[in-house]
Amino acid sequence: MAGRQPRSPVFARWSDRLSDVGVTLICWAYFTLGFVVFFSHRYVFAYLFSRQRETAFQRLTSRFYQGFFRLLRCIAPRHHWRIDERIAGLSSSVIVCNHLSYLDPILLISLLERQKTIVKTKFFRVPIFGWLIRNAGYFPADGEGAFGGMMIDQVGRMNDYLAGGGNLFVFPEGTRSRDGAVGPLNRGALKIARLCRAPIYVLHLAGTEKLFTPGKFFFNTRLNNTISLTIVDRIDQEPGRELSLAELEHRIRQALVPGDFEPAR
Repeated sequence: MAGRQPRSPVFARWSDRLSDVGVTLICWAYFTLGFVVFFSHRYVFAYLFSRQRETAFQRLTSRFYQGFFRLLRCIAPRHHWRIDERIAGLSSSVIVCNHLSYLDPILLISLLERQKTIVKTKFFRVPIFGWLIRNAGYFPADGEGAFGGMMIDQVGRMNDYLAGGGNLFVFPEGTRSRDGAVGPLNRGALKIARLCRAPIYVLHLAGTEKLFTPGKFFFNTRLNNTISLTIVDRIDQEPGRELSLAELEHRIRQALVPGDFEPAR
């Protein structure tokens, strides 16, 4: 019996392209139809009847993105996931992570039931999405203008939120890295982390940019890739022993230096 003929380069290229298009369309269908059918009524119920609206919105958002990543694992099986199991158990902490892809914040939200983060101010003006992130207690990156009061209020309530078991996660680079190198760290985010005096966990993320590349519309399903998220350092801020901003920046940068990462104990 003759052996199987190898695929022609043209056929292989079109087959891979169709796979990328199909996965992308399924993902967008989840974000639109999946939200409307399975989650929109839950948010409305939480808005009208929940006594802890902010907490309810955070948990619903986490579960929505959990569903997204379960789906993504099934339809893009060449990408393997290695997530530090301890991350889902973090509470009352500030979490600092490098930033590679638009997938990064929603991955962290999926892992943390109680979570807040800093969101670009323009997103608060987007219909429906802006309503969701306002009620979830996220706060805008811009402390001036119409949203200045919102940011001041959220920062003022952060200590109580963390003491109650919530987490704040930030990407101190402020934007996605295009080459994997750690860019300049935004001291505004670090000031918030330092002000809270909560334990700071430094996380290293790798591989999300290969699944959803910055500047590209389609997911890349063709690569054999491992996506990893690991706790690489814990910084405790005890009274009288707080790190200066420069020391905190140095500690975080050292933890995120590319190389072979050993999980922090």
